[in-house]
Amino acid sequence: MELIHSARMRRVGIGLAVAAALCAGAFAGCGGGGDDNGLDTPAGRAAQAYVDAYNGKHFTKLCELLSRSYKDERSIGPGGTDEEGEARSKCPAYFREHTSGAETKLTLEEVRVNGGVAEAAVTSESEDAPGQGSQIVGLQKQPDGSWLVNDVTTG
Repeated sequence: MELIHSARMRRVGIGLAVAAALCAGAFAGCGGGGDDNGLDTPAGRAAQAYVDAYNGKHFTKLCELLSRSYKDERSIGPGGTDEEGEARSKCPAYFREHTSGAETKLTLEEVRVNGGVAEAAVTSESEDAPGQGSQIVGLQKQPDGSWLVNDVTTG
């Protein structure tokens, strides 16, 4: 009888250990339970890619990180075709024009994920504007699991 009770207790203990490990993994994958400020989440990596593309003036990559609705709201979506008949986007030209002044550097500070939406806190520093500005970059999870920027609010 003692042997059966001991084996049953061992199974319960193993079950609790597995459940605890699964819960810890779920929290880490959702941005909770760590001290990374949400940066090491899929939404955080998408926000960092946005910041890196902006800082590096990789405007084609930057535009790939924007949702269709964001581009449509700003009329920076497809812009016809070029001489070879290839689709041309207004988006890279838009960012090239809007970043042609003083050099501005973005820094990702924190990402908060809530289900299929996220907000990224971004600071900005410019050569001609002392101090730091701030932006809230809204991201939305897409049906394919990727995250795209769907809003940028300057504060």
